[in-house]
Amino acid sequence: MFNNFYQHDDYNFDSCTAKGVCSADPTISSLQEVIMMYIRQLAFYTLRLKKRGVSNDVIKNNIINTLSGLVSNTEYSQEQFKTIILTIYENLRQSKILYERICKDNNMSAEKLENQLSFDKQLNLNNAIKQGEKEFIKKNKLLSQEQRQTYEIMFLLIKNACINLIQLKSYNKTYDEAYYSMLHMLSMMNYKKNSIEKLKQVIKNFTRINYKLTQLLHKAEIEAFGKQKTVEVSFSTRSGKAILVSGSNLKELEQVLKATKGENVDVYTHGSMIMGHTYPKLEEYPQLRGQFGLGVENCLLDFATFPGAILMTKNSLQNVEYLYRGRLFTTDLNAPKGVKQIVNGDYKPLIKSANEAKGFAKGQIRNPLVIGYEDSVIEKRVNELITKIHARNIKHLLLVGILNHTSLQKKYFERLLQILPQDTYAVTLSTYTPSTNTFQINSSYDFMIMYKILEDLNKKIQDKFFDISIFLTKCDKYAIANMLNLKELGAKNLLLSHCSPMLINPIILDAFKNIFGVNTISTPREDLAKIVNN
Repeated sequence: MFNNFYQHDDYNFDSCTAKGVCSADPTISSLQEVIMMYIRQLAFYTLRLKKRGVSNDVIKNNIINTLSGLVSNTEYSQEQFKTIILTIYENLRQSKILYERICKDNNMSAEKLENQLSFDKQLNLNNAIKQGEKEFIKKNKLLSQEQRQTYEIMFLLIKNACINLIQLKSYNKTYDEAYYSMLHMLSMMNYKKNSIEKLKQVIKNFTRINYKLTQLLHKAEIEAFGKQKTVEVSFSTRSGKAILVSGSNLKELEQVLKATKGENVDVYTHGSMIMGHTYPKLEEYPQLRGQFGLGVENCLLDFATFPGAILMTKNSLQNVEYLYRGRLFTTDLNAPKGVKQIVNGDYKPLIKSANEAKGFAKGQIRNPLVIGYEDSVIEKRVNELITKIHARNIKHLLLVGILNHTSLQKKYFERLLQILPQDTYAVTLSTYTPSTNTFQINSSYDFMIMYKILEDLNKKIQDKFFDISIFLTKCDKYAIANMLNLKELGAKNLLLSHCSPMLINPIILDAFKNIFGVNTISTPREDLAKIVNN
């Protein structure tokens, strides 16, 4: 039953595979190469100006917003592209002039880049695409395949950090160490002589900083919306007008809830936005009805069948299909054709669209899901684990999370938990099989709980005479950053389920597995044997 699990996972029937929602357009890839050429050089000069005590918040915001908006399948118009590239180029030109002037005034030699790009003020979209193609060809010639793939991994981490920095800023907080660490990685991409070991060390250093950024954002969310708690989230719908909010920006979910107060419009969450239900201040809004759909991997089907207006919060916009064009809104700075932009926090057009849509004619009853956690419960469970570990009853600890929503995943983990050896203990965030060496925490969707468990174990157990293996069941744009965070927190083995190619090129994901020692699950018995034998 479990042979060739990876190849036959029912993710094969999601939106990515069935309709190409996650495919990267060659034109967009070329445009991204052009943008990245200038941003890499801008990072070089921004870092050197910082050494001279010079910083620029406008440039900082432009870099972060541009990088966070580089979604592989976003459709840039010619005007949008020219606005992005002209803005970054002007920042680059000014930074270069200022840096060279400061060096001259202080009788110092100005550092120079290996390749200085020229800029054509008459640049149009066709010329930009050609420039991007030339850059791609040059990279292929100058860099080894492993270098190129490592740079792509670095870019994914940088983009994740930018998204988190934007969300952190919405709570009026900043973390400049993450910003400058990100610039350091970007600046390194200007050179072709970086060894893989050096790049891996830079990634490792960035992982520590990026993890702290994740913690700061989570702390800001708790301060704004209250400490998370365990809740039962409804997956049912009821008749009436409705808005669907997708993405991960809780601040924007709050803004929608404030805007729909007294409007007789229900609000549903989608994908990882489900975590909004665990925060007390958001739960206070009666129009927050529950969760809709199967998640980001199935956005095509979910969006097409949702009979209301849809908001994609900042930096979560996916490919746009005709089935829901005209009902899709975004808070991103650049909205593709057919997507309406929310400007200055004015959600009236979103509400108007919801009222004009047909809405749910009748409700449907579906099984709810319990998510969230109580700190006291987690602490109690971790202490129980520690007692068993000190008694030398646990040699191998497994963490299974976060969400197992495909039928093959469910079967795999049910079997895995049934055949655990006596000295192996499992903590699972979703699948549960009654056993003396298994316990369940109902907190699907939530990586923070995995971080919390590992942090508690690291604090309370100094002698690591046991190993930790983590089975990951969800792959999204944060997957690589999450895997590196878990490794940094002490996970010896990481085993990954089949990843739907949402925003991660499968080739890059495979390279990441090879470079950082991440495995793909095969069969429960084989995977357990590898863990125990190691």
